[in-house]
Amino acid sequence: MFCTNCGKAIEAEVKFCPHCGAAQVPPAQPSAPTPSPAAPPGATKSGPAAMSSGALPARRPVLWAGAVALLVALASAAGYWGWSNKGSDDVVVRRLADEEQRRVAAEKAAETAEITAAQALLDKHIAVEEAQAQAQALAAGQNKGATRSR
Repeated sequence: MFCTNCGKAIEAEVKFCPHCGAAQVPPAQPSAPTPSPAAPPGATKSGPAAMSSGALPARRPVLWAGAVALLVALASAAGYWGWSNKGSDDVVVRRLADEEQRRVAAEKAAETAEITAAQALLDKHIAVEEAQAQAQALAAGQNKGATRSR
């Protein structure tokens, strides 16, 4: 046995430590817990006392089932939301296609106007050249007639 104060080895029957003089109290014998008289034998604990002893509550499977049900509900809601918003994507695609058709039509109209303007300018240039050629031909014909008459 050892002294409870200084920790040196002493004999088991000694009431005081011969080294430090501290009173030696015999170590308490661990005894088995006795059931309280208020609780009948075989009764189980419930409430906070049962949880602090490390026993698993019986509601844990119910909590897991609730969590799984919540996850399934959230996944279903997300799927429905994605499916229901598919129509709005169709509207956006249709609107973009209409805008593209309008842009192509405007480009064709601008190209047609440019071609028409170029043709008008070319026709005017051709008319001017024809008028000049006729004037030169007329002048050349008058010069030939004037030189013959001399």
